[in-house]
Amino acid sequence: MHQVRERSGEQRRAEIVDVLVDAFDDLIRADVSAFRKKFRKMAADPFRFYRGAACLFYYDMARADDPWSDERTGRVWIQGDLHAGNFGTYMDSAGTLVFDVNDFDEAYLGSFIWDLKRLVASVALIAWTKAISDDDIERLIKAYVRAYVRQVRHFADHPGDDKFKLQLDTTDGLIRDVLLRARMNTRVELLDSFTVIQDYERRFRLGPGVRELDEEEDAAVCAAFDRYLDTISENKRFGSITYGVKSIVGRKGFGIGSAGLPAYNILVEGRTQALEMWCCR
Repeated sequence: MHQVRERSGEQRRAEIVDVLVDAFDDLIRADVSAFRKKFRKMAADPFRFYRGAACLFYYDMARADDPWSDERTGRVWIQGDLHAGNFGTYMDSAGTLVFDVNDFDEAYLGSFIWDLKRLVASVALIAWTKAISDDDIERLIKAYVRAYVRQVRHFADHPGDDKFKLQLDTTDGLIRDVLLRARMNTRVELLDSFTVIQDYERRFRLGPGVRELDEEEDAAVCAAFDRYLDTISENKRFGSITYGVKSIVGRKGFGIGSAGLPAYNILVEGRTQALEMWCCR
């Protein structure tokens, strides 16, 4: 690879447009209004632009020198879109609340340095919009990189310790506070916010950004869901009624990066028939 060449502001603007058109042309044609909304969100501030333009980031990365990439480090599993907005809480398969990266749509075999650069750039952009000084931004980035190196070295020195998780009994401070707040949320409250009960059955509530599917699209989504179930290993599967599909709707507006992509919510039975089923996206 070679070093990214110097470009004038006008050349860079033209390059950005070309990259975005190349990445999104088909999707824009499929849903013009969704991309108009996406690009307006991206124009609101630098971090939103950065979130919505991962294609531009990787266009630049592919053309930049990477002295840390070799046959061992150039093809490892990376998160693929590691920015500050892709961290949060979730409940793992064992029912434990975890704070971690929570979006793996862009997972990819690539250079580990891409994840590092994408995250530190996002931190710098957020800090810049909050008027944090350049010196403090530099300290934030150095602290993160050093912590990353320490943790990787720890994993290398302690095989089997890679199952460590940031959860209630291993955290303190702000991360523990976030987990405690997440603990107060309930599945029923979440379901009540976007479902209704009709004839003793839950169904998705229709409204802005939510659409019903015709028979053909409904069947296609169900088939895709069945293929997904085949990917769940036997030791991770729940009870037989858990995955029974109750309701499916099409959705819009999940996030800046998902504009123009078909998206669906699927309501499934859950572990019991107590109207406390789960929702998949």
